[in-house]
Amino acid sequence: MKRFRFQGLRKYDQSCFRLLDKVVRLNDEGMKILALLIAPHALISCLNAHTLVLVKTDFGDIPIRLFDDQTPHTVDHFLGYVERGDYQNTIFHRLITDFVLQTGGYTVTEPPQVSLLESVSAQPMVHHEPGISNIRGTIAMAKLGGDPDSTTSQWFINLADNSAILDQQNGGFTVFGEVLDMTTVDVIATQPVVNAGGSAFTTLPLTDAVDPIEREDFIRITNISVIPEPSTTGLLLLIAGFGFVRRR
Repeated sequence: MKRFRFQGLRKYDQSCFRLLDKVVRLNDEGMKILALLIAPHALISCLNAHTLVLVKTDFGDIPIRLFDDQTPHTVDHFLGYVERGDYQNTIFHRLITDFVLQTGGYTVTEPPQVSLLESVSAQPMVHHEPGISNIRGTIAMAKLGGDPDSTTSQWFINLADNSAILDQQNGGFTVFGEVLDMTTVDVIATQPVVNAGGSAFTTLPLTDAVDPIEREDFIRITNISVIPEPSTTGLLLLIAGFGFVRRR
């Protein structure tokens, strides 16, 4: 299945919608028919710039746009975990208010296992790809301390503008995408945090901070999926819908 690389709605992404606008504004019917035949293929190229993934959590969905062109190796590294299903049932294990929300390192086990969590199996590391700042809403790969090229399975969402710290620390943290809607992230960021011990769980967010911790207390990612590439029929419907809106 081809993955949908979504251009998004930023100011530097408006070319897709300018193309739609020009098509529906054509007065010559013959030219409009020709444009409608060509437009879906042009739109696929236009939209085919950034992979779009959907992160499903206990608190709702988190849509993410990946920066394929700027950080190709990191994106492929991340998508490798996604496509293997490694992130299914992972938890958000680190929450620091107005800083980061981190995940990708641990999955919830099933009874009757005594341990509640197990580590995600690490894949080969990739080299650091600097250049994009760690501002609010961006996502970056976590690393081992003192090793700039030590990306693991773990990744985090910047809850604030952390560029002054994370763009430099440990060689800088590679930003490889951005959250398109922070609503769910912001809700998770309000949940209680406990110190559950160990180096990884000193700021563990839970749905219920009452001791002892149970499996249902963890905040989970139930699935991460890549949005499929839109069909030509779907794009024609998009054009038709855009034209209807323009006429209103």
